[in-house]
Amino acid sequence: MVRNRTLAIVTAQRASQDAAGTYVHLSFGRIIDELAKHFRQTCLCVPLVRGDRLSTHDYRLTGDRIQVIPQPAYGSIMSALSHVIGVTRAYLKTARAADIIFVRGLVPFVAHLYVAARLYRRPTCHWIVGNPVELLKTHRRTNVLVDTFSAWYARLDRVCTRWGRWLTGGAFICNGDELGRAFRSPRTLVAVSSTITDDEFYERPDTCTGETIELLFIGFPRPEKGLQYLIEALPRLKLDRPWRLTIVGASEPHGHYQQELVRLAEQRGVSQRIRWVGYVTYGPDMFAYLRRADILILPTLSEGTPRVLVEARANSLPIISTRVGGIPTSVTDGHDGLLVPPKDPDAIARAVERIVEDGELRRSLIRNGLQTARGLTVERFVERILSVLEE
Repeated sequence: MVRNRTLAIVTAQRASQDAAGTYVHLSFGRIIDELAKHFRQTCLCVPLVRGDRLSTHDYRLTGDRIQVIPQPAYGSIMSALSHVIGVTRAYLKTARAADIIFVRGLVPFVAHLYVAARLYRRPTCHWIVGNPVELLKTHRRTNVLVDTFSAWYARLDRVCTRWGRWLTGGAFICNGDELGRAFRSPRTLVAVSSTITDDEFYERPDTCTGETIELLFIGFPRPEKGLQYLIEALPRLKLDRPWRLTIVGASEPHGHYQQELVRLAEQRGVSQRIRWVGYVTYGPDMFAYLRRADILILPTLSEGTPRVLVEARANSLPIISTRVGGIPTSVTDGHDGLLVPPKDPDAIARAVERIVEDGELRRSLIRNGLQTARGLTVERFVERILSVLEE
């Protein structure tokens, strides 16, 4: 049912716009379009790049009732600090045009957004995607000064977001229990976000049956993804067959980290068994990697509820991940995946060996993973968002 109201969606994720339309990353674009179906009008308040479409903007918004309210085209929260006037104007225009405001993740000057919502008496729902407070603890950035400022800003943003929810009588949707505890309130809902749709599932009874064990990592190769611990685990594998690791994900803007990983692989003698693919568009191209692989490994150090863990299980792929952030909300250890401690190459190696050698466990992880993923589609996630917005 189309509600006779206007929904505003505010995000710091950039969008691109040309004569053909407005483009965003598919992970959020599907949610925007799915939400827009249920409202008379949708205002999308985003940092907007005009003319040149960014390579990661692989999804064109299809909703015919979506109006873009542009913010300045900043590339990060830090770079947005020099655009306070432009961002605040966009927030005011958005609050004036909307009946309900839905916020995705960390946005700059969040207190300004909540004041605008309060000024125009707009109820808010804030989708808390990740945990920058914990993320910033995983590794050193550029220098001590930048790290200190970033940590201070992340904590200030959390305080302002909690205050803003109280100010507007709003709600939180949190990716996982860890964030649910950090943003505890009378109107906090814990969820697992997703991009997969009901028609994208792929069923197979088993993996690890070929001559080579195909290991897979999908994600941006950044320090917080813990890829160095996966590479350290590779020479410790004791398997009766050869193995190969495929790494899918764009290195920009962390090319220096990928170079460090390449050197590490050379030092450990495993570089010839690692294939670096780069960015792959979501959909058939990415699904092909998921469906050829035997095991997906995500050795991350900080996460909300990673979509790739849902996508892998929806494609009948057993998964190994770390017991951090909101991952235990999405994955039950031993039931639909294996969870290991972070920064533990030995545990990663043992988990891979266990899946390869124990066929009964492997097939159980595949069956249970499919069942879990069927309850975590984008349609189900949007239903949960709508249930909050309707309140």
